[in-house]
Amino acid sequence: MAYNNNNKKSFSLDNYETVKSRKVRLRNDFKDSLILPLPMSDLNYAGNYILMGALIWKDKKTFEQLDASAHERLAQISQTATPQNAGIALASIALITKADGAGYSLSIAGGAKADKHAWVENAEESAVGRALDNMGYHSGSASQEEMAKVEHIMQAQQTRVQLENQVNSMYSSLVQQGHNTQYLGQIISQTVRPFAQLNELAPDELEKLLNALQSAGNQGAYSASQQQAQQNPHAAPNFVPGAPSPATMR
Repeated sequence: MAYNNNNKKSFSLDNYETVKSRKVRLRNDFKDSLILPLPMSDLNYAGNYILMGALIWKDKKTFEQLDASAHERLAQISQTATPQNAGIALASIALITKADGAGYSLSIAGGAKADKHAWVENAEESAVGRALDNMGYHSGSASQEEMAKVEHIMQAQQTRVQLENQVNSMYSSLVQQGHNTQYLGQIISQTVRPFAQLNELAPDELEKLLNALQSAGNQGAYSASQQQAQQNPHAAPNFVPGAPSPATMR
């Protein structure tokens, strides 16, 4: 049953088959089958998003008999994959490894429900579901996990935009109130890891940064000389003089 956008009231996750159920059907048909999840994004950005691929072989011997060059090519291509070229990258990997099914999924950190703390696991399950779907293991529609994930991603993106806007607004407000930018820069460097743009930070880091700036605002606007006197350059090894301007904190 496909989702009917013109009849949203009829939508129910109960009408969609789970990935777990599809795995059982695969095992029943091919007892020696192999499912291989494949991370395809830089793990340094796993706090923001994860791009996950999945490969399936009906007979695990096909994978086991791959030569060293095939494994090297698999690693090389997966390391250069991005959300923009993931489809082409995974198709190349599937051809090289003689996989019977392939699929990929992108999960955004901080979504609703399970995606809030388990976006990596959900990306893996969705990727496996798509690989199974491409092999014909489907019920004529997306899986339960994929349908629920659509809403999660939209909510996560909305939350991120709100947090980034709140951080920018709070920073600008503090500067207008008379807070010294170097003092604010020290607060920022002591609160979160180094960053060039706000979109490099995970949602929980954005929340932490927002709370720190709000605390600075609650303390009142110190004079530039008072704030400068409180600074200890040796206390913040990641401190770079001058806080990011609102233009760069996006």
